[in-house]
This record gives sequence, C-alpha cells and structure tokens, in this order.
Amino acid sequence: MSILVLAEHHDGALAGATAHVVAAAQQIGGDIDVLVAGEGVSAIAEAAARLDGVSKVRVADNAAYAHLLAEPTAALIAELAGDYSHVLAVASTTGKNVLPRVAALKDVAQISEIIAVESADTFKRPIYAGNAIATVQSEDALKVITVRTTGFDAVGEGGSAAIEAVDFVADNAQSTFINEELAQSDRPELGAAKVVISGGRGMGNGDNFKLLDGIADKLGPPSAPRAPRWTPVSCPTTCRWARPARSSPRTSTLPWASRVPSSTWPA
Repeated sequence: MSILVLAEHHDGALAGATAHVVAAAQQIGGDIDVLVAGEGVSAIAEAAARLDGVSKVRVADNAAYAHLLAEPTAALIAELAGDYSHVLAVASTTGKNVLPRVAALKDVAQISEIIAVESADTFKRPIYAGNAIATVQSEDALKVITVRTTGFDAVGEGGSAAIEAVDFVADNAQSTFINEELAQSDRPELGAAKVVISGGRGMGNGDNFKLLDGIADKLGPPSAPRAPRWTPVSCPTTCRWARPARSSPRTSTLPWASRVPSSTWPA
C-alpha cells in the first residue's frame, strides 16, 4: 500500500500543513510519497524530503503547475494515481479545489476533511457543522482524501527521502492564472494559529471584537481572534465566520457508506 501526499506550498516555502497530512498518512500505513508540483520548487522538495516518514519526493517542476492551478494539478495526480492506494491533501482552498477533480477523473468518491483514521479504508469526519462525527468506510480502490490538519499532530523533521523528477506535463487549456490578492495581517491564518480567541454574542457588535486583541497579545504568540458566523465583522486581525460546535459531538456510523461503493451510484 502506497500513499501520495500533495504538498502545499506558498511563496517558495513548504506549508506547515503538509506535515500534518503526512502524519495522517502514517496512521493509514504504507509507503508515503510527497508530490511537489510547481515552478522552481527545488527548495520546497528538499524541505519535503526532510519530513519524517516520507519515503520519496516526486517533483513536477514545470510552468504548467505554477500557482497549483486545479486543472493541470488534478491531471498530474490522476496520471500518477495508478501507483497509489490513497491520495491525500490538506483540506485547504488548494486541496478542496484539486482533489474533487482527481476523484472525478478516477471515478471514485472523495472523503472530505477527515479528523481520524480508523483503518486504511475507514475514517472519521465531522458533519452537521461539527455537531456529529461520521464514520465513513470506502470500498474504492483509490481513496481520495482531504485532511483537516487540526486532527493530526505534525510530523517532525529528520528524514532524508529520495527526490525524483516527474516528466509528465499536463496539457492545460482550461484555466489561466491572472493575479492574486492576499489579505495582509500581523496575525496568523486561522488554520496555523496555536491559540484562537472566540467571541460570541456577548461582544454586542462587530466593533467590540477589537477588545480581543489585548487578550490575544497577553497569551504570548500572535493569536487569531475569531468571530461567530452570525456577527458581521470587519477587523485587521484574522477574524473568520465561525459557529461553536457542541462540546461533545455525537458520533454516528453511516451503514450506507460502508456498503455502497461509489461505482454503483446512479448517474
């Protein structure tokens, strides 16, 4: 059993979230390869090779994969997928953009945002806004999975995986990168924050959420204040829509998920 992990990277650096996905892959078991796709990504490949548990880093360094556009990246993974039993990626904008296309190209179901691994074919994922946890089993030969990074501790660095080039170049006539505009903030992204401050209805209105900045600063590392989704806010810190989940999520097992392979679903 072999697993392919799509490396996420930004501004020439390997994203820390990739180490969390490798940790999820370790719980599944088997050889773990990391795919680094992009343009001028040799430094990123070297960083991926240092992650513990990685057997091999496959590098697709070509202008076709610059900016990780969904169409060529999905075509690349679909081309390589025959060597693997699982394909994993971060449940981020990139992962949610690429992996559904991979699943469609390979005619399998996607399993989204897993938070735990029960076995090589059985996983736990939140449903109903986190109020329940579903246990999902897949009978597909290829498991296409996005990983919620908060469910897995990141692996360390100390590996020395082999690095090999991938010659396949996807033909992309469907999408073109124009530009990107990124929000600038002194606060970390919500997914990368070690401490999250959440304000509820007691804050009264969006203007009062600036009071959370002082608390966040006293807790040490820059934290990410978080606002409930029903309160519109506009602030310079990392504020997001959020809805508090139940303190003890209900767990449910969906029998249909374990008995009906995707190949039998009606068109």
